[in-house]
Amino acid sequence: MIDPRTLRGRLGLGYAIALLAALTGFAIVTLVMVDRTQRAALDQQLAVAVRTLVMIPDVRGGHVSLDRGDLADFRRVTSSHIDAALLDAHGTILAASAPLPKVGTATTALFTAPGDIRVEASTIERNDVVVGEALAWHALGPVADVDRRLAIAFGIAIPTVAVLAIVLGGIVVSRALRPLTTLAALASEIEAHDLSARIGAPPGKDELARLCTTFDKMLSRLEAAFERQRRFTSDASHELRAPLSVIRAEADLMIRKQRTPEEYERALRSIAAHADELEALVRDLLAAARAEAIYGDEPIDVCGVAEAALDRLAPLARARGVRFVRDLDPTFVRGDATALRRALQCVVHNALTFSPRGAAVSVAVERRDGAARIVVADNGPGFSAEALEHATERFWRDEHVRSNRDDDAAGSGLGLSIVDTIVRSCGGLLQLGNRPRGGAVVTIMLPAQPAVNVK
Repeated sequence: MIDPRTLRGRLGLGYAIALLAALTGFAIVTLVMVDRTQRAALDQQLAVAVRTLVMIPDVRGGHVSLDRGDLADFRRVTSSHIDAALLDAHGTILAASAPLPKVGTATTALFTAPGDIRVEASTIERNDVVVGEALAWHALGPVADVDRRLAIAFGIAIPTVAVLAIVLGGIVVSRALRPLTTLAALASEIEAHDLSARIGAPPGKDELARLCTTFDKMLSRLEAAFERQRRFTSDASHELRAPLSVIRAEADLMIRKQRTPEEYERALRSIAAHADELEALVRDLLAAARAEAIYGDEPIDVCGVAEAALDRLAPLARARGVRFVRDLDPTFVRGDATALRRALQCVVHNALTFSPRGAAVSVAVERRDGAARIVVADNGPGFSAEALEHATERFWRDEHVRSNRDDDAAGSGLGLSIVDTIVRSCGGLLQLGNRPRGGAVVTIMLPAQPAVNVK
């Protein structure tokens, strides 16, 4: 049953109407062509018969006469399909195979007489004198019979073919629209906590295949976005719980009873320290969320990015008594310039944090083997064996560093994770290592691009 409210129904109905129109047009053209072909063939037979009849009679003394031989020839010309007659100049019938049709005055033109009879007529002339007339005619009944039988055949065949075509077309349309049906069902069942289902593109490169591929890519992006949101929520709740609990505990402890000014001061200092920790943690969490959402793809001057990062950290370097050693070769990559600068700032900030006063932090940019390399090296304690393995994991912090330092060296455990995410978004690789004489080495490798004019 065709339901015009559905796409399948509209396609099937449109296909049926177009097919019926095409078949009906074909039938009409065929009937007209067959009818004309039969009439033309009949006209040709009549014309040949008349030309033969004109040659049969004998003319003596200006009068037409027929002997036995002429009558035999006349009978051979006529058949079960063609009738003929020979007349003299006065209209007297000399020979006729059937009663003459009432066609009026004889003429050499072909015309249709009353009763649907096709007639051919010609005068019999000798020495440019008309001495008689020859007629040949044929009823159009057989032509009409053929036309009628052909029309009946088309009348039966066209609906039959149309029904079969609609049934088979419905099957084809159903198979062709199956991806759309799957897409609609999948879209109606998708919830924010489950975006893992995929349609799967059908074979081929048609519009449906491209639509399914595009929808699957959209689902992948949505799934990644929801996953980032869930991870951010989970990370934030996990990391914010401890300092908030300490702040609340300190506040509750102070308001239980009257305290000395020294106790209030100690509690406020503790609350302030944990508030600073919360602020830094929120900043790092937001940076991590931004890092996962990078989709920039622009030409980047790595030297310019490195200079900008070092300029931003120059005040901190002066405050810590650390100098920068720069070795920057012109190199270009593709990616997000702002994100790459933020990643480099994070690496250089770590180097400044762990470098002793009076030391140097070297920053080198070079192009080697088709890759752009950014190398940041310091003179600090370097990475421990555990750090080399886990430092890029979220919220992983070196317990040795946490237990031996009171400043911000312990960090939130997000810095190198953010750097790794940014570098991978640019199609690169982050490598951690140690210098032979002590100190950490962080290498960012990115696919190099030909030099371009960067505005």
